[in-house]
Amino acid sequence: MYEGSNFLNLKSIPGIKNPAISRKDVTDAYTEFVADPFIVRLQSEWLMFFEIFNLSSNKGEISFARSQDGLTWDYQHTILSEDFHLSYPYVFEFESNWYMIPESCEADSVRLYKATNFPDRWELVSEILVGDRFVDPSILHFEGIWWLFVGVEPTAKATCNTLRLYYADDLLGQWVEHPMSPIVSNNSAISRPAGRVREIDGRLIRFAQDCAVSYGYNVAAIPIELLTKELYVEAKIQHERDYLFELGTMSFNQVGMHHLDFVMLDDNHCLACVDCR
Repeated sequence: MYEGSNFLNLKSIPGIKNPAISRKDVTDAYTEFVADPFIVRLQSEWLMFFEIFNLSSNKGEISFARSQDGLTWDYQHTILSEDFHLSYPYVFEFESNWYMIPESCEADSVRLYKATNFPDRWELVSEILVGDRFVDPSILHFEGIWWLFVGVEPTAKATCNTLRLYYADDLLGQWVEHPMSPIVSNNSAISRPAGRVREIDGRLIRFAQDCAVSYGYNVAAIPIELLTKELYVEAKIQHERDYLFELGTMSFNQVGMHHLDFVMLDDNHCLACVDCR
């Protein structure tokens, strides 16, 4: 867990257990690692959704943890497992219903799940996209339109260097590829999504993994300057300014930081979960 006045100056929190969740906390599976956390703040508690890599099934599955303060977390149990690998459980609320779009690239699809009993029972309601190795799909509802940013891996071992953009007027409707998609090509430093696309102070920000140095080396915050059904424009990043993290000195954050999710507690206090390597 990290905190700061905003997502641009996140630092480790002294005096708490970090990492907040590790493979050692998983009680219902023999786990190699945990990854890709997404947090939700409710009125009485916090929830964190994340991938566990189950060594018995040799694939990723989705689990969750609970917290009373967003700092100390208690692992719960696995809530979603398929015959193929799952990760990146992008959880969001819309019209009083909870949805999840996990990564399911091994199924060559982007799959939308709906909670039948939030937070731990889910059912598949739609395959948004099919036919490609879609990685880390990140959805946004903006100005009445649904937007989906998703990386594409040409092969199982390839580094993601392409980012595609799709839109739909209805969450369960027909999804259309944007005329300017792919919006990133041949650039593994800014193509793979690294968390929610956010509207912050009236400006859209997308987060991207830097995979140019190594997989998930760091996270970039990239302002989106124009987003319509016809046009897409984003700012050019300067690496020394726009990458968010410095590598840490602890065993869990020496290799990289490749994903984050955060909640603004007030105008000057941000609480974030960061996937460290």
